[in-house]
Amino acid sequence: MQSLTELEQLAIDAAFNLTDGHPRQTLTTSQATIVQRLPVLFAEAAVRPLADLEYECKESFFSLLGQHSAPIADGRVFSVYSSSVATMAVAAAFAESGSRVGLLHPTFDNLHDLMNRVLPVVPIEEGLRPTERVRAAVEGGASVLFLTTPNNPTGQVVNEHELREYVTLCLEYDLTLCLDTSFRGFDPRAQFDHYSLLESSGVRYIIVEDSGKLWPVLEMKLGFVAVSRHWRKQVEHALSDILLSVSPLVLALVRELSRDSMAGGMQKMQQLISRNRRIVSDAVRSLSDVRVLDEEARVSVLRLEFESSDLATEVREELHLTGMHVLPCDQFHWSDPSQGRRTLRIALSRDESVIQRLVTTLIDVMSSRKLESVA
Repeated sequence: MQSLTELEQLAIDAAFNLTDGHPRQTLTTSQATIVQRLPVLFAEAAVRPLADLEYECKESFFSLLGQHSAPIADGRVFSVYSSSVATMAVAAAFAESGSRVGLLHPTFDNLHDLMNRVLPVVPIEEGLRPTERVRAAVEGGASVLFLTTPNNPTGQVVNEHELREYVTLCLEYDLTLCLDTSFRGFDPRAQFDHYSLLESSGVRYIIVEDSGKLWPVLEMKLGFVAVSRHWRKQVEHALSDILLSVSPLVLALVRELSRDSMAGGMQKMQQLISRNRRIVSDAVRSLSDVRVLDEEARVSVLRLEFESSDLATEVREELHLTGMHVLPCDQFHWSDPSQGRRTLRIALSRDESVIQRLVTTLIDVMSSRKLESVA
């Protein structure tokens, strides 16, 4: 079975690529102004000390997302090329310590794949309550509980009350709490200050943060790894095997984009995602044999569940023939792909015109199938 990233790579140059969660909508006016200033940012990055640029970037990015207590000044937030690189380093640190990871299920398959190459991974079902998830991790022999919040593809969020519960339970059972918050920017419910709670509790933790889902700047992005004191040396050493430093130009760019988002850009992005989600949801209500899942989700992806796995496959193939690419959800259910075979995932970080084109095509495909079945 092809991985989700392999399927996304096949669609990169498609006429209508709605596979990956990377932002591909048109730049806002203020974002375009920042891009036009790239020569100025380049000149700044060429002469400013890297440490200064990095500190300013982290301060802006983490403040944008409400993470004011992140241990930036303490040197426990590391910059990397992407969240996938961050996950590679975290997996290496876990493997060196002899850890076993309990990973949320379903979630994006590369989290499982990157971890499972170097250490054992056990599934922790999303439908369980915090106490049940921790119990499942402990019973599976895990020393790490790895959650994605908001989750990709479901959009489910670990709220503040639940995070407190996880912290208490992880302390009780001597677990490390690892969070991937790459979709945090889309959902205000995920933007309470996680680090204030984590730092004051003394729990062992690692958090992967990501700028790559927020701004359509041609994959110029950063990932960040924030760690508790327990994990600092291991993660820092693992990162030294992967990279020397990130680009100072990208640090300056992410700093400026973060500041723009704090000045109203984040709200515009969230409004775009909300409108696109509503466009799809309204169209699907007029169709039989398909429904929108995760109605409370606010992330930049949306799942459609079809009456049967055969119908989901056929619809995806017919969309593909029109140049419209969406993802199957089998691979998100990395422990049991059959759970995702009736489901397709649509990326929403696109111009409204692209989403309108998708729903028009989907309606045509579903209508033609109904006519064929009647005939």
